[in-house]
Amino acid sequence: MLEKPRQFGNLMTQVIRTDACSFCGACIASCPLNVLWPANEKPTMIGTCIMCEICYYQCPNIEFSKDDVESFMYGRIRRADEPIGITQGVFTGRAIRTDIQGKAQDGGVVTALLAYALDKKLIDAAVVAGRDSKWIAKPVVVTKSADLVKYAGTKYTPSPTLIGVRSAIDEYAKSKVGMVGTPCQIRAARRIQTSPMGNRRLAQAMSLTIGLFCMESYGYDRLVAYLAAKGIDPSTITKVDIKKGSFIAWSEDKELLHVPLKEIDEYVRTSCKECDDFTAEFADISVGAIGSADGNSTIIARTEKGLQLLKDAAKEGYLELRELKPDGKTIQKVLSMAQIKRVKNAVKS
Repeated sequence: MLEKPRQFGNLMTQVIRTDACSFCGACIASCPLNVLWPANEKPTMIGTCIMCEICYYQCPNIEFSKDDVESFMYGRIRRADEPIGITQGVFTGRAIRTDIQGKAQDGGVVTALLAYALDKKLIDAAVVAGRDSKWIAKPVVVTKSADLVKYAGTKYTPSPTLIGVRSAIDEYAKSKVGMVGTPCQIRAARRIQTSPMGNRRLAQAMSLTIGLFCMESYGYDRLVAYLAAKGIDPSTITKVDIKKGSFIAWSEDKELLHVPLKEIDEYVRTSCKECDDFTAEFADISVGAIGSADGNSTIIARTEKGLQLLKDAAKEGYLELRELKPDGKTIQKVLSMAQIKRVKNAVKS
């Protein structure tokens, strides 16, 4: 007996209605008829489904296989002594350009890497998270390195990154796209690249993936309601950050909010509570603040492509880079945070 087609209705039942959707945008970006659309941080249908099954098999929350992805990326699967995935090296560093340092998160490493990749034509577009005047996150396609600084900084609410990749292909006619994403968004990229029904145009266009360390993100509507109750207009916020167990928001140099993370824990997206990936284990390069001094980032090169990009960007003067010992304090702090996330979310699941 033939199985029934796995269509958008199955995504609704298994992922969307159970609040397991991470709003990565993979299903929306892959739909050949463009009948899926983002609404309230979820995909919704605005046209007639032809039951092609493509959206279903792009979802990173459906049948995601770490073994398949690692075999695709490295030709092997991780060993027991590789708890945060296969790596080629661990570094600490920061951007050299002062304009990047002043605007970007932590060391500005992600912005500097994308600037180098664009300048050297390793990619012809970068998809990053921008925001509108109300701090609503959205994917933005950047084709000139000078424009990257406009969108620097973490947003902490979800942006459907894969829609940006589709936009880079369809609206900008680009074929070598670099994308920045949280662990769930990087998984979506790898799911597309390894699924037997993966969208080939998206799969082939994603040339570089830079993943961000991520413990969790927040639902926009509930977080903004909380800020409003504190008398804060989101349109006045210029930067947000999570440091030493606190959520901090600024307007230029003025601190608007500084509260313990536990105070906003109830606004964490449900899908984040089912994620066990802290370090974006399937990216070419992973970047985060944990373990590095203020103004610097911890950088994990995961693929040979990622390692070469790091070294070349440092050689060309885009980055200050220092390699770290594989058993040093920095990586131990990263491993500890990764374990905390695994244990925390295993208990909740």
